[in-house]
Amino acid sequence: MAKGPVVVVEADKRKVDLLVQYLEEAGYLVHLASDGDEALRLAQELLPEVVLLGIQSPDLKGLEILQRLKKLGITKSLPVIIMVDKFDEEYVAQGMKMGAADYLVNPVSREILLRRVGVVTRVHQPGKEKGEFISKYKEFFDGEQHGLFLSTREGRFLDANRNLARLLGYDNRDELLQLDIKRDIYWDPQDRERFQEIIEREGHIKNFKVNFKRKDGQKIAMLLNGQVVRDQKGAIIGYEGYNVEISEPLEETEPKPEREEEQRFVTRFLKHLVPKVLPFGADFFSLMKMTELIAERYEKVERLGIGSFGEVWKVRDIEREGRASYYVAKIAQSKKFNAQFRKEADICRKLQDHPNAIKLIDVVEEHGRVVLVQEFVEGQSLKQIMERSLKDAEKESIVLQLVDIVAHAHKHRIIHRDIKPENIIIRPDGKVKLLDYGVAKELKDKDISSTMVGSRPFMAPEQIMGESQTASDVWALGVIIYAIYTEYLPFYHDNEKVLMDLILTCEPEPPREIEPDIPKDLENIILKCLRKNPKERFADAGGLKEAIKEKFPHFGEG
Repeated sequence: MAKGPVVVVEADKRKVDLLVQYLEEAGYLVHLASDGDEALRLAQELLPEVVLLGIQSPDLKGLEILQRLKKLGITKSLPVIIMVDKFDEEYVAQGMKMGAADYLVNPVSREILLRRVGVVTRVHQPGKEKGEFISKYKEFFDGEQHGLFLSTREGRFLDANRNLARLLGYDNRDELLQLDIKRDIYWDPQDRERFQEIIEREGHIKNFKVNFKRKDGQKIAMLLNGQVVRDQKGAIIGYEGYNVEISEPLEETEPKPEREEEQRFVTRFLKHLVPKVLPFGADFFSLMKMTELIAERYEKVERLGIGSFGEVWKVRDIEREGRASYYVAKIAQSKKFNAQFRKEADICRKLQDHPNAIKLIDVVEEHGRVVLVQEFVEGQSLKQIMERSLKDAEKESIVLQLVDIVAHAHKHRIIHRDIKPENIIIRPDGKVKLLDYGVAKELKDKDISSTMVGSRPFMAPEQIMGESQTASDVWALGVIIYAIYTEYLPFYHDNEKVLMDLILTCEPEPPREIEPDIPKDLENIILKCLRKNPKERFADAGGLKEAIKEKFPHFGEG
């Protein structure tokens, strides 16, 4: 029967093989570490039942590893059995004073090894539940996309998650543990004093804007949130930190269950376990969430996606008073994409008067990279919407709004070039929004763009050949209308090469052969959108809209 994990820290393979054999035969899950960094990583991730540490191995600095294990709050309470090749009373005594639970002398017999491991495990059994709780805390702590840290009142990090190290430009959390927060992290040390004054006076701190220093000396704007946690006697033992919105959007009247559970969990951890499991318990000061600000104004809330050109975040404008205002920030991956992002901004400005276009809010720079701030659209993508059966009125409304915004773009000589269900959002009120003009192109003196971009199942034959034009968007609209009414794509294959061959050479199956209730005139319109020769299609989305309204005067009015 499998037991808990055991970490063996030893560089001598002969000793390791014997220990592994004995422990695995007894049902333990054995994990090996051959150096201090690996030992610390495994101990933090696994919280094992016991650590077997070879302190006299010439390739290991055993007592230094022991000291590191006992220094960190998360691993401080782990039982460590030190293993020596030659008994040295002073050496063993030093290890025991540093916190070792027991010692063994190599070579050790199977019976003695398992007996000592079993006793140590039983002695530390009360801490096992605590260890599981800490493990859950670590999962939350390291899994959080924002920067989280624990610190003492005097301004030293006790722990920090990986994302905080990344934000501040450090290689790992161990580097942060050596810093003086006030001196090394705050751009203005007086901000640290203001922070402490406010949170102790008010009992909480919300959206505390502060400038921090990265390792490379650059300034970075951050937002801090936290709340006082008191013990049963009312004394401050720390702060729980999480993002507290200025006010929730009107649509979200009920708190999210996962957020409530997260807050309850962190509160229990801080109140009941922090003083026991972390070093300097009495001096424990704060668990805070740190959020990077874009242009010292927009708070990163949630990453929505990442691609070859950059990343997309849901953000909040901290300078806007009243109801929380969410936006989408598109951040260029590097400076070489700045010109492309500025072109996208220009296109958004030209189209944003249309109700189905995405609104551009701001264009800023962050670390030399252009950032587009656009409206955040609540709702579901067309891809999600199409997973259920749509009513005829819904289908017509979506199609007409989508065709109308593309016709508006074509009127301004702009082709989208990436119309697909993932880029179409339907709000709860039924309003359609066409997103992502990242590969859109403004046609000036010529009618064709000579770049192959787009998503394969929605690309017209000429687009595959690198010659996009307004009729290429008409093709994409035809594919989407076909899919809305039949629940199938006219061309699809898992193999991209086969898919492109289908688009270039094969005719689509007539929609009425899949769904006989589709009106014949609508089938003809769809099939005209999917003609191989772009000259045989509607010249632009405006022509497509006219054809729909001519055959179906009340189309989309239901």
